[in-house]
Amino acid sequence: MSEPFYRVQDRDGRGPWRPGFSAQWIEADAPAGRLVETVFDLLPLAELRALAREWHLGSACRTRAALLAWFTPAEIARLAVLGFHPVTLRADVVLAESATQALIGRRRPLAEGATRLRWAL
Repeated sequence: MSEPFYRVQDRDGRGPWRPGFSAQWIEADAPAGRLVETVFDLLPLAELRALAREWHLGSACRTRAALLAWFTPAEIARLAVLGFHPVTLRADVVLAESATQALIGRRRPLAEGATRLRWAL
């Protein structure tokens, strides 16, 4: 069995980083350099689309502390109101990884079998 990963998602398993939605919760004056890469920096879009046919994909971190470093306290408060929570789950495969995040793949949906955690404020 794989080791646990940590991510932020809603009850459907969707993460908060998405076009048109991120502006609702991202703090405009958050520290620069905190958001240094996206999933598209890990893999090209064409490759991501191909992988999405076989896997349920998501960005995750290897530790809870690494996950929480992506968010300011104000963003955490907004995300909680919007129905997002940190979770822990197991991945079937790590498709790409950097120092700050991993792109994980699962055969089953990301919401299935994920354990909801409390935000640590």
